[in-house]
Amino acid sequence: MKHFLSAALCAVFLLSFLLLPAQAAGDATTVHAVAVELGVLPAGQSDPSRPVTRGEFSKMLVTASTLKGTVSPAGNASPYKDVPYTHPYASYIKTAVQKGWLSGYLDGAFRPDKTVTAAEAATAVLALLGFSSQDFSGSYPEGQMALYSALGLSDGINAGPADSLTWGDCARLFYNLLDAKTKSGERKYAEALGYKLNKDGKVDIDAMLHTPTEGPVVVPAGGWRGVLPFTPATIYRNDAPADVQALQPWDVIYYSKGKQTVWAYARKITGTLEKVSPGREAPESVTVAGVEYKLGGDGVKAQLGPSGGLTTGSVVTLLLGRDGTAAAAYGADDLNTDMIGVVSAVGTASYMSANGTAYESPTLTLMGIDGQRYTVPSPNKLNTGSLVRVSFTSEGTKITNLTHNSTVGGKVNYGAGRIGQTPIAEGVQILDVSGKTAVKVYPSRLDRVTLTSENVLYSEKNTAGEISALILKDVTGDQYSYGLVLSVQERSEGMDLSGTYRVLVDGQETTYSLSGRLLSAKQGPARIVLKDAQLNGIRSLSELKNVDSISGVTLKAGGETHTIWDNAVAYLYAGQQYRKIDRNELDSARYQIRAYYDAPDSQGGRVRILVAVPK
Repeated sequence: MKHFLSAALCAVFLLSFLLLPAQAAGDATTVHAVAVELGVLPAGQSDPSRPVTRGEFSKMLVTASTLKGTVSPAGNASPYKDVPYTHPYASYIKTAVQKGWLSGYLDGAFRPDKTVTAAEAATAVLALLGFSSQDFSGSYPEGQMALYSALGLSDGINAGPADSLTWGDCARLFYNLLDAKTKSGERKYAEALGYKLNKDGKVDIDAMLHTPTEGPVVVPAGGWRGVLPFTPATIYRNDAPADVQALQPWDVIYYSKGKQTVWAYARKITGTLEKVSPGREAPESVTVAGVEYKLGGDGVKAQLGPSGGLTTGSVVTLLLGRDGTAAAAYGADDLNTDMIGVVSAVGTASYMSANGTAYESPTLTLMGIDGQRYTVPSPNKLNTGSLVRVSFTSEGTKITNLTHNSTVGGKVNYGAGRIGQTPIAEGVQILDVSGKTAVKVYPSRLDRVTLTSENVLYSEKNTAGEISALILKDVTGDQYSYGLVLSVQERSEGMDLSGTYRVLVDGQETTYSLSGRLLSAKQGPARIVLKDAQLNGIRSLSELKNVDSISGVTLKAGGETHTIWDNAVAYLYAGQQYRKIDRNELDSARYQIRAYYDAPDSQGGRVRILVAVPK
């Protein structure tokens, strides 16, 4: 029977085949904790009565599925006319619809701010279990609601098909889902997510909620292998998915050996130690540079305790971990907190002295070689774009200009871990600079690129002679924006020069006006150079003729292989208009694919723009 789950027979059939032994209802605290563990409920969500929107529910579905951690929060396409790619749930909506868990409306809208109904939620979680519309007969949603009830998914939820679900309802729904069997009847949904069952065959909630999480631990100078007893399978750095090479010395990490998961945080605060509260005998917080930080862990409490040796009025560095808590504290002479990078801005800021007096100090904002931005007091007058080293000593902040140092050069061999004949250190930090803008890159990004004294601004080696730090000059071009020049209007009358340029970058259209000079730009794909949020340059991209195939980030055209930039944007060109689309929609059977690049891979270039034209 194709439609074996009709509304009339559903309950009877399921009682004999799929209906599970009744699980304990679960108190509100346990349900909340399980929902937080799944990622369905934010840890800070304290109003269970607030209705859940369709956009919020799409994220719940993704985080409670086997796709958890694989969907980037940053959208790269507009899945519906009322869901721009900048919408906070765009990626989740797109994924939920592609998987058949949710659907849009006939008018082409998704209505992400509309509250989700019990019928919509029931249909979605049944889809997670493997059921589809083909499994139901009769009018929607009778069959779905019958199965939803028979499987125990509705336990503790008092909402009719058309009623909106609240955060409390959704927490209960996903709690119930864990103990439901999938369509095949072979296992429970929790098992598909990697959770264990207890001796009674039910989800082991206690093990789920009490999987040991250790930390905070500080990654030592020698790297993460010195503190982790396993090679992590899943890594989050600063709350974003990352890979193992992203873990850096002085990162604060928390880890679960059972889940083989690491959560890493990279943020340092250096300044004057002003106060330890309520006192050194039992410290709970510390005030550094006028800001109070809670202490997270016994280690940092010992460092700031009576035998820790850190005194009020001295310069200290705090390593911040989860929730912005201080995980470790070091004196200026105890930790090498030197930072190198490019000055991206200068300004002033307010600080508090040890005796409680407020004062103003010049500051600089540094784009550090670790990819983070830092604002620090600056006793020196510096220009943006300067390469500097920032050092912290017991006497205060010291800023040193970096001199050109290009002792490193040659072809990058990522597989062999070398640049020319010089080995690359594990965890090497590389910054590619252009003016006052910079981007962090990994050695793999430079594979097969030849570096010369012209494009190596600064390098450092460790005691083993391995390259540990590298600042490059405009090698990859990844720090620029790339888009489409839609129109150019330039006027030249004697010395009177002016231009108007309409550009499309990352799906957003902007018009720039210039006076006193012309860019001599052409329409089409281009590098868009901005300076202080104003258009400063346009450089046309080259087209790759005869695109044969695209597989992942690899593109073949005319017998040559090119790499697609991680942030490359794809557009559909139809009706003389461009519309941003997901790169996964680039079907060569439906579209003629045009690809545009700035330079060959061997010169650091990438395919930056892709355009699909209907055949």
